[in-house]
Amino acid sequence: MYLLITPNRLTLLRIFLLPFPCLLLLSESYSGKIGALIAGFLLGITDYLDGILARKYKKVTSIGAILDPIADKIFVSSVYLVLVYLNYFSFLPVFLIILREILVSFLRSWFPDKIKVSKIAKLKTLFQMSFAGFAVILYIHFPSLKYLINLFLWIIAIFSYISAIPYFHKVWYKIKEFRKNLKNFFISLLSLIYPLGLLLTFPLAKNLFWINVVSLSFFFFKRGLVKSSPKWAYEKTWLSLFMVSMLILEYMYFKSLFFSLWLILIISFFKDGLKSLRFMWRVLRLQ
Repeated sequence: MYLLITPNRLTLLRIFLLPFPCLLLLSESYSGKIGALIAGFLLGITDYLDGILARKYKKVTSIGAILDPIADKIFVSSVYLVLVYLNYFSFLPVFLIILREILVSFLRSWFPDKIKVSKIAKLKTLFQMSFAGFAVILYIHFPSLKYLINLFLWIIAIFSYISAIPYFHKVWYKIKEFRKNLKNFFISLLSLIYPLGLLLTFPLAKNLFWINVVSLSFFFFKRGLVKSSPKWAYEKTWLSLFMVSMLILEYMYFKSLFFSLWLILIISFFKDGLKSLRFMWRVLRLQ
């Protein structure tokens, strides 16, 4: 049976339309915030509709299993960072939440058979998405309760790591059997310097914060699609060190980030973005 709206297309639609609630939030008008809530709610619903469609029409695919957590990570990281920029959220708990997603993405690329999306992880994503909307509503009507928002945010951060314990536990035992590629595994840990650099420099990026958000989104998409290999480990590690060095040097000498962020955006687009977009196009055409 031919379906115009397939589960995978619905998942990609969630990624494509994500900028709209973010832009509406950035408008900082009351109508913009309400529009962002509605748009975010509709995008959140697609997270469950794609699963329902996949099961109903027997369209459960390995690509869908990969795309769904990618879309969730991009959704949560983008919206949460925008809320940090708007001063709704404190940076540190959001940093920890996104750091967890970076670590899980990294481990999944090395051990795809061990890092399957668990029920507690799905519950974690539901809490994260729901809380973003709740925080906006609370901030609109009770801005003085920001401390309460950040208290809940810390609870979500802690729960995020609790939900990752099964992943870390499985990988810990798998690493013991992973002697052949153990060196490459630890070398590739250095590649995490790049997304960490994007996160840590987010407060310094000021009005160019969106470059950090877009580059992180490209990272999550590409990282979710590619299985790690020794070649990838070395290539990505050196590239990560180069890009983070640019950020550090520019900030050391100029006390601002401008040229390095634009250069990172260009590199990120050509290294990760184009491949991600080509993959999306193939999925849209074939599935």
